[in-house]
Parts: sequence; C-alpha cells; structure tokens
Amino acid sequence: MIRAIHFSDRDTWLKAEVPGSFSLSGNGGGKYGFWYYCPCGCGIRARILVGDGFKPPKGTSWNWNGSLSEPTLNPSINHVGHWHGWLRDGYWEVC
Repeated sequence: MIRAIHFSDRDTWLKAEVPGSFSLSGNGGGKYGFWYYCPCGCGIRARILVGDGFKPPKGTSWNWNGSLSEPTLNPSINHVGHWHGWLRDGYWEVC
C-alpha cells in the first residue's frame, strides 16, 4: 500500500513528485479538483472531480470523506494502463 500524502502548496507538490501524493484545487459548492500522482510510480499526475461528503452528480466524479490526513474516495480509481484501486483511510490499495 502507498500512503496518500497531502501537499497544501501546489508548487512543492509538483517538485516533489511523490507517488500517491495529492493536492486540491477549487471549492465550488464543496467540489474540488483532486490532483494526484499515480500510485504506481509512473510519474503521471491526474485530476478527478470530488465532492466533500458527496458524489457530484454530473460527469465522472468521486465521493471524498473530506480528510486531508486519511482521505477515502469512492468508487475505486482506475488510472487506465497504470493502476486501479482504492484510496481508503489515507492509503492507496490495489484492486
């Protein structure tokens, strides 16, 4: 399992390139861009739409528990061609 480390400073996060780490952007009605480095270690970063305590109804999105230290996302995350699994209680777990 890979620990999901939150970076509040985006520039620091971009320089660190830690697999499984994440940074948040925006806050439109509790919706955020959840940016993460693929937990497989490939170095690719991606963005998914998350809702704090809810799954945004339009488009592909995830329900986030709102925690920065022990984040959980539902449903699973499929970083196609690289990694598929869950982010549960602050750890990325392979399906």
